[in-house]
Amino acid sequence: MDKQQMQDIMAEVLRDADLRSQDIPAIDLYLDQILSLVADNRAQASAYHQDKQLTKTMVNNYSKDGLIKPVKGKKYAKEHIVQMLLVNALKSSMSIGEVKRMLTGVDAAEDFEDADLIACYDRYLDTKEDVRAMCCDVVERILTEQELSVEDDRDFFVFLLSLLALSSYTNGIARALIAARYPDPETLEKERRERADEEKAREKEERRREKEKKKEKERAIEDADAAQAIENDVGTPTEQ
Repeated sequence: MDKQQMQDIMAEVLRDADLRSQDIPAIDLYLDQILSLVADNRAQASAYHQDKQLTKTMVNNYSKDGLIKPVKGKKYAKEHIVQMLLVNALKSSMSIGEVKRMLTGVDAAEDFEDADLIACYDRYLDTKEDVRAMCCDVVERILTEQELSVEDDRDFFVFLLSLLALSSYTNGIARALIAARYPDPETLEKERRERADEEKAREKEERRREKEKKKEKERAIEDADAAQAIENDVGTPTEQ
């Protein structure tokens, strides 16, 4: 592989197609209409992205998992479609639970409305354009600064490891931030129970120690009384 081939592959990967909110009709849509809309937009992406289609089964699962807000009847509003698109984009990078905590977490923000979600989605797509350019810059920087050649098998191997390390770090940072900002309720409950159990264990240990101290004090008193009794017996004259 030469550098031009690598750049062609990168271009294919980076050429995806995002459905902008202004391209989503303002009227509510049936699911089949949404799938057709998303598929038509996806057709503009490279072949690399064609296996990432949104399906009816996916949407039904998103609804069951609480990733999409309940709908009235059989039609979906624009905010529902944005939720579908976000879930479909995020699920390959993190667990469904993490995606749900992100969506429910931001939705719980003060005065956060459906229009805010759509605005955040549009800002995300704008940022994504910049991220595409950053990817090319990062790749070129790794090759240049590490003096790697994609034509050399050993260099190419190191280059791949470097890209995977970058992916691992950025994904790990995002997931750690999610855990910090939007903690898992089950994890919080588990930690609460663990703290409660530790507190009970400490209280139990303190009671045991108090009882032990009390027993030692009682034994000391008994020993003192016994010693005093012996001393009194020794000091008492024996009758003739």
